[in-house]
Amino acid sequence: MDTTFSLTNVPDTQVPQSPLSPLPGTRSDFLTTWKSPFENSVFQTGILLLVFSGSVFLAHDWRASGPSREPDGMIWFGIHYVATVIFGLLVVASGGVAYLVRNDRRQQAATWISLLIWYLSAFALNRQMAVFEQSMPWLCWIIVGSGALMVLHTWADMMPRWAQQLLYTGLTGAFLLFLYQAVYVASLYPISIPGMFVLGISFHTFIPALLAIVTGRQLWVAAREQTYLRSAVLTGLAMSVSLLLLFLFAWYRTSERLNQVRMDSALRQTSDLPDWVQMAQKLTPGPLTDRMLKVGLVYGTEPWGRSFSELTALDDVRLHDPLVVIAQNLFPVQAVTADERTKLLRTVSQQHYGTESKFWSGRNLTTSQLTTQVRIWPQYRLSYTEKTIWVKSAAQWGDREALYTFHLPEGSAVSALSLWVNGREEPARLTTQAKADSAYAQVVGVESRISSRDPSVVTWQEGNRVTVRVFPVPAGGNRQLKIGITSPLRFDGEKLTYLNPWFEGPNASGADETLKLTFDREPTALVMTGLSGSLVNRALTQYQSYKPDWSVQMDAPPLAAEPFRLDGKQYSMAAYTPQHESFTPVNVYLDVNAAWTFEEFKTAFLAASRQKTAIVWVFDDGLQQLTTGALQATYDRLAEQRFSLFPVYRISQPATALLVTKGTLGPALSDLQGSPFADRLSTMATLREPIRTFCLSDNATNQLSPYLQSLQELRVLNVQWGSSSDYTERLMKAHTFSTKPETAYRVVIAETGVVIRETPVESGSPQAAGMAPDHLLRLFTYNQLMQRVGRQYFDKAYRNNETLAGLAQAGHVVSPVSSLVVLETQHDYDRFGIKADNNGLDNATLKQDGSVPEPHEWAMMLIIALLVGWFYIRPRLMV
Repeated sequence: MDTTFSLTNVPDTQVPQSPLSPLPGTRSDFLTTWKSPFENSVFQTGILLLVFSGSVFLAHDWRASGPSREPDGMIWFGIHYVATVIFGLLVVASGGVAYLVRNDRRQQAATWISLLIWYLSAFALNRQMAVFEQSMPWLCWIIVGSGALMVLHTWADMMPRWAQQLLYTGLTGAFLLFLYQAVYVASLYPISIPGMFVLGISFHTFIPALLAIVTGRQLWVAAREQTYLRSAVLTGLAMSVSLLLLFLFAWYRTSERLNQVRMDSALRQTSDLPDWVQMAQKLTPGPLTDRMLKVGLVYGTEPWGRSFSELTALDDVRLHDPLVVIAQNLFPVQAVTADERTKLLRTVSQQHYGTESKFWSGRNLTTSQLTTQVRIWPQYRLSYTEKTIWVKSAAQWGDREALYTFHLPEGSAVSALSLWVNGREEPARLTTQAKADSAYAQVVGVESRISSRDPSVVTWQEGNRVTVRVFPVPAGGNRQLKIGITSPLRFDGEKLTYLNPWFEGPNASGADETLKLTFDREPTALVMTGLSGSLVNRALTQYQSYKPDWSVQMDAPPLAAEPFRLDGKQYSMAAYTPQHESFTPVNVYLDVNAAWTFEEFKTAFLAASRQKTAIVWVFDDGLQQLTTGALQATYDRLAEQRFSLFPVYRISQPATALLVTKGTLGPALSDLQGSPFADRLSTMATLREPIRTFCLSDNATNQLSPYLQSLQELRVLNVQWGSSSDYTERLMKAHTFSTKPETAYRVVIAETGVVIRETPVESGSPQAAGMAPDHLLRLFTYNQLMQRVGRQYFDKAYRNNETLAGLAQAGHVVSPVSSLVVLETQHDYDRFGIKADNNGLDNATLKQDGSVPEPHEWAMMLIIALLVGWFYIRPRLMV
């Protein structure tokens, strides 16, 4: 008897109606080998088309993320849709409707394959019409696994009992996935029904529901007819529901904690901090908190629920997480404004990039390639880094706005910016931050709604960061920009270290990088971390995939004495030797948080309390004098805070005060703008000298919280680092504290161990710029600006200070006062009042030092030009 497998030609009387063998562990009569299903032409065609559609789907992703970065297009969906319709009609013609209506298993395998091809087509369409946002990685694996299990079910009758149980356990999870997706898109059913009469594309909306129906019915039939499969289905349900309940329980507890912290903040009487800061102090960072804070910003909770009212880079990648969708709908997080949400993300999750507001979306942008050129002057302990970046859009339509956040080594300043406009490099002009922001907002936010324009701007941010904005990046096109960064080298007493400035922005994981590292003098004991190769003529050229984290270290040579001269002044570098002064604190303020140990807290209190004239304070909903009996209870209460923001404006006698702190977390000073805390900080503008601050440090890396780091840069704090024993011996017993004397003509760069001084050029001295790089002036200018802005930062008086604006122009650096901006035409510069200043430096460059000639040099060049012109014209006049 011929037992060849055929799902269409076998008489009904010979086809088992049970989905599996009637006896456990035996095979159906018609399924003799694993090859049997392929003898059916419809099934064979379906498998081939499923593999074809899957290959096309992966090919699109590869083309979109590979070097070519081809834009999305409906043509890719069209390929899927044609294959889907052709096979769907073939299944219908062969009786596939009978399976849907009567559960006729002769057509089960082919129908399931057809629905999976439709499923793939739906996700291809989702690229163009984002009903579902981008799936989480774990969800992608579950989707792929669900499809694989549906295909594998074709051979279920041949499997042993244990394999069937595993299969049906997995199919139960697939059923729950399809059921969830069907419910998620249910709101689209009313508009999808009439849409089916227009090319039938809206039929994709009903595919999850059909998949849920066919898999659910199969699970029901199998569990009813085979006892051992009943436990498999129940196991699949129990596992899935248990995981969901655990997530919902954790979500509910975190949500309740958020709400409780918000309510507790109303009970505080003396804290000037906004509610979101007090929430951040009590929130524990982690994947769940991260998801909760990103609801509405990153995680979509309803089809087509995307809002473009307040765009940030976080909106560029929207994610779909079923757990978040279900949890947010069952236990919605108490309303938090978008501004508070982004500040919480910056503080709790330390996600600074992406929370800056934008005018246009940056979706489908990638960093395709970049060139990094570095020149290091070991004898001056400084470097200049130039990064040229190509950003490409894979969007099918619409302009995009690119946003980059650069993380700079401490003490660095941006000294150059260029944007390629119509194939030509256009260097930026330095202007006030207010003018640059106004011009960019007007051109990009208003005028580009009518016609695309070409601006770029780089803006100073706290915490050694700058943001660079570029517009437009056209659909399917790319833009090229260049940024130059002047950085001091880190000095530890013997070694110099160069740290590569790294950036966050459009995905650079697949970018190619060309790196060239050049030393002005031959380095000794050179150690390269993250790089390979050796120097040739003091230079290293390397071609690699983009690496953000690399550094070089070398021995520190003697400092060069050669100055840089400009406009009758010279700038020279000398070694910085810390100076110490006698100091006995009268009031000691302990800034306690979770970073402290109880032993550190106890040691700090006891060492200070031994000073008969010293009083120890903590801030615990107001300044409280600390006593021996309250040590443990006070520590337990304050250590619940992940970070602290000590209100330095409450220090009544700064000249005799000592602030003791520890910790690296917390919000930036700019995040506090508009709060009573920030308003009261403005009173610090009258402070005559920095507040002496001792930061407890566990290792050689000295780091402050963003809040205190900003206060240090602005010279509000004079910070000294050390251990608990250093605090006890140097401060409380020896009564000394280090000082950093700075003047209008002298700046200290402590991390580099140098002092840069400005002095008049002595008569008889050479008038040329000298051999020193102009970056001496740039670093001097940046530090002088930070020194002069100082405590004016809190009342914003510096924004209209013409003297500070002129100082920024002299060194051509980005600072709290100044920004670099590129506009499209001279007319744009004129109408925004942005003028070119020829009195100071220009954009830094590797091609030349960037200095401008002295007045006598201009006169000499003019005389030479006139002589050349005369000798050129004279023969023609004599003819």
